[in-house]
Amino acid sequence: MARKKANADAAAQREWELGIDWARWLLAGNAPQPLRVYGVVLEPNEYAYLQTTAQYSRLYGGNGRYTTSGGFFIGRPGMVLGMMAANAAVNAGRKAAAKRDMQATWRDVQELPVLATNLRLMCHLPAKGWMSFYYSAVQEFYPDTANWMITFGFQNAVPLRIAGLTTPTLAVLAAWCVHGNGRWQGEPGIAPLVQAALTPRGPDTIGEVPYDSTAELQDDRPTDTTAPAGNTSTPAGDAGTPAGDSGNYATGNAYEDLIRSKLNPEDRR
Repeated sequence: MARKKANADAAAQREWELGIDWARWLLAGNAPQPLRVYGVVLEPNEYAYLQTTAQYSRLYGGNGRYTTSGGFFIGRPGMVLGMMAANAAVNAGRKAAAKRDMQATWRDVQELPVLATNLRLMCHLPAKGWMSFYYSAVQEFYPDTANWMITFGFQNAVPLRIAGLTTPTLAVLAAWCVHGNGRWQGEPGIAPLVQAALTPRGPDTIGEVPYDSTAELQDDRPTDTTAPAGNTSTPAGDAGTPAGDSGNYATGNAYEDLIRSKLNPEDRR
């Protein structure tokens, strides 16, 4: 267990430092070098910057539908009354479960391939294929690198959450794409990475990983931190790779509470 925790911590440290390297690269006025990908048809003037895997989830509520049981009960009065009471209890339980299901919660949680381009974030769902989330449609953007997650809010779609070890790099890159080259560095959610990137590098200069539950975010993939690289992409260039009810639902997390307060359960994408 101790070795597993140590490996998880080391992987988290590598990814955190990688996010700092990306921030340093972009702060210097550089742009990511396009990444060649195969199997995905990009739009004109669209360039892939990062290909990785991450945890995907969407925030929405269920439709509240449920089925009821019933029928004719034949027998002695006491037995009939007992069966009717049991049937009513079953239906009441189903109704309560359907009501709970109507509440907005993060659903469809799964680990899947993610491709970040200069125009959109693409997620490959097993049952749907590639889904696109365009930066131009983003109305709310909450990178929360301290908790290893990023939340996107849209006008005509339910919120999207991306989480996992690659969050630092994805947060920096998404901020650069969503806000633009002149404003991205002021995004509060990536402030720890930007501050670390602005600190002069030295033998003892190491970005501090702010979340100590990294054992839940294991990723044993080797990462080269000698240059600002994002898994299979580097800003300096890399080889191509194949692509693969409303209500009070306060959670205590400011980012999630805000996005939940704006959620329209009918806007499921």
